[in-house]
Amino acid sequence: MTDYLGLSRRDVGAGLAAGGSAFLAAVLYIVWNVVQGFRLLGSPVLFLAMFVTPVIALLFTSVVWRVTMPNEPKPVYGALAGAFAAVVSIFIFTSVIGLMAAITESFAGTLEGSVSEYLSFAGAIAVYGGFVTLPVIIPIGASVGYGYEWYLARGQT
Repeated sequence: MTDYLGLSRRDVGAGLAAGGSAFLAAVLYIVWNVVQGFRLLGSPVLFLAMFVTPVIALLFTSVVWRVTMPNEPKPVYGALAGAFAAVVSIFIFTSVIGLMAAITESFAGTLEGSVSEYLSFAGAIAVYGGFVTLPVIIPIGASVGYGYEWYLARGQT
């Protein structure tokens, strides 16, 4: 996998760590909703979150690691890059879900309905994600990034 498409094992490893933590966070979020009695288990947004978020996190974190990280492992940089990747992954997820809602609406209605559907879905998820999800996701992303870089740095000594 080394140098395939310009990615290294380190980049892909960071993406896999972020994707795994995103999957765990999505599953825990669904379990929390079920325990709270929100009955959102059958919600298409949560179902998509469980599968789309890890893929987005894997891809985007690999890109972040490729572009921003120095050659030698630095745990503090890993924490910053992990937090940044987590925040942007949430908003990419928001755009993907809004786009899927708009495409669905376009089959059933007009172009204006599609734009309205995109804005309402993406806006609601972005606001909810900004207030509820980000305070949880940022520390997870930072700790995963720090831990991954710490593990790599420990292996080099």
